[in-house]
Formats: sequence, structure tokens, C-alpha cells
Amino acid sequence: MKILIQSFFCLFLLAFLGAGFSSCGKYEEGPNFTFLSKKARITNTWKFTAQTQNGIDVTPDPMSYSLTMTLKKDGNFDADYTIFSQSFTSSGSWAFSDDKEDLILSDATGVQISEILKLTNSELKLRNIQNGDEIVTTYTAQ
Repeated sequence: MKILIQSFFCLFLLAFLGAGFSSCGKYEEGPNFTFLSKKARITNTWKFTAQTQNGIDVTPDPMSYSLTMTLKKDGNFDADYTIFSQSFTSSGSWAFSDDKEDLILSDATGVQISEILKLTNSELKLRNIQNGDEIVTTYTAQ
């Protein structure tokens, strides 16, 4: 009887812990559980890798467009763009929204708020709505 009670207790504990871990994910595409804080995951150098518009791949040719963005721990960012052999730089500040579901980038041209779909230490996926179109941009860590 004692073994049966212990087994039941262990199963209950595992089920409870499993339910707790599965609900840890904040972002639509994950991760479900991580020991790294959101700030530790997002502070990185990110390279643009893909973009979709309403679910259709619209990733520009890497020979004509590139973007590298560095989000720093102090809340500042630097971005380097190349568009048809013309290079541009931008810098400003970044922050999470209060609920940490959005990334807010502010520079001299304005403020851009993007919904975070995925945030791991190696991949960042952001969603924006522009002119009624859903734009999803994917970055990988360098």
C-alpha cells in the first residue's frame, strides 16, 4: 500500500511539474522553457535571414540586401544595412514592452514596435502589420 501511495504521489508530482514547464513559454513559437532571461537572449548580434509577407516568402536576394543589428545590454542598438551596394548605419535604443511581448526600437527616424514570435539565444522572429499585411522577419545570431 505504501508503494502504491508513493507511486501515485510521484505521478502527481511529475504531472504538476510537466504542466508548469509547458506553460512557461511566452512567445508563440517558443521556447517553452529556458534558464536564460529574455534580456540575456535578446542581447546579441542578429543577422537578417528571412522574411514573409502574408505567409509568402519575400526574402530579398542577399547580394542586394543585408542587415545586421546588435542589441546591447545597456538598451542601445546599432544596425548596419546594405541595399544595392549602398551602406547605411543606424543607432538608437531598444526596450521590451511592459509585458515583454514586443520589441521597441527607437532611432532618429521614429519608433518601431514588433511583436516577438520567437526568442531563443540563436533565433529571433518578429511580426509587424504594415498596410494590413503581416510581415514576419527572422534573424539568426552571429
